[in-house]
Amino acid sequence: QKVKLLATIIENIHQRDNVMADPQIDLTIVPVNLLYMMLGTLPDIAVKEINEHIDNVVIPNKVDSSNNLVGQISQDKKSSQLNFSLETEYGKKFKEMLDGCATSLLQNGYKREAKADAFECWTVHSYAGDYNPLHAHGTHTPAGLSCILYLKVPDCIEEKPHTPKLNYASGDCDGFTQLIGNTNTSYDIYGLHNSGQEMIKPEVGKILIFPKWLNHQVYPFFGEGERRTLSANFNVYYSDDENKKFGMVND
Repeated sequence: QKVKLLATIIENIHQRDNVMADPQIDLTIVPVNLLYMMLGTLPDIAVKEINEHIDNVVIPNKVDSSNNLVGQISQDKKSSQLNFSLETEYGKKFKEMLDGCATSLLQNGYKREAKADAFECWTVHSYAGDYNPLHAHGTHTPAGLSCILYLKVPDCIEEKPHTPKLNYASGDCDGFTQLIGNTNTSYDIYGLHNSGQEMIKPEVGKILIFPKWLNHQVYPFFGEGERRTLSANFNVYYSDDENKKFGMVND
C-alpha cells in the first residue's frame, strides 16, 4: 500500500497540472525574503507641508550637509544637500512620524521587539547632471534603518515608465534610484539566483524605509526642474528580551 501511494505521488509530481491538486501531497511555492522594506505614499497635503517647511526654513538656514555625504550634487547653483533639523518644533513632529513608520517595519516586518530612533535627516536638491554614487548608510547602533522620501520630481523623470528598459540607450532609468542587495549577473539569475536589484521610479510622496546596509545609487537626469528628496537614518534599539535571543546584552 505504501509503495502504491508513493508511486501515485511521483506520478502526479511529473504531471505539473495535477501536482498542486493531489490530496496526498501538500506543496506550496514560497518566496524567501532577503530583506524587508517599507514602501508607502504620503498624502499630497503632507508633501505640501514638508516642502513648505523646506522652502521657508531649511533652504534659508542653508546648513550644508555635503561634507558627510557622498552625493555629487553640484551641477546647478541651487544644487545642495542641507540639514533638516529634527530638533525644531516641526522637526520633532516629523521625527515622530518617521519613527512610527520605521518602528512598524521592525515590529511587523522583522518581528523584532525594537524601536527606531531617527537621529539625522537631510534634503537633497538635485538638478540636471547631479547624481549619487553607490553607497550605504551608517548608524550608531549595529542594526539601523534608512529612508528616502521623494518630494519633487521633474517632468523628464515623471514621464518615464515604471519598469525601465535599459537596452537601445533608452534613458529610462535617468533619475531613478537603484537598490542593490547583491551583484548577481544575468548568468547567476539564469542559474536561479535572486537578482537582488531593483529600480525605483521617483514619485512625489513615495517613501522607502530599508536596512542601512542596502547599497543604492541615483542616476543623473537631464532636463529642467528639481529632483528633491529627503533622507534620514535611524538607530535601532532592541528590548532586553530581544537582545537575549541573539546573545547580546544592553549596556
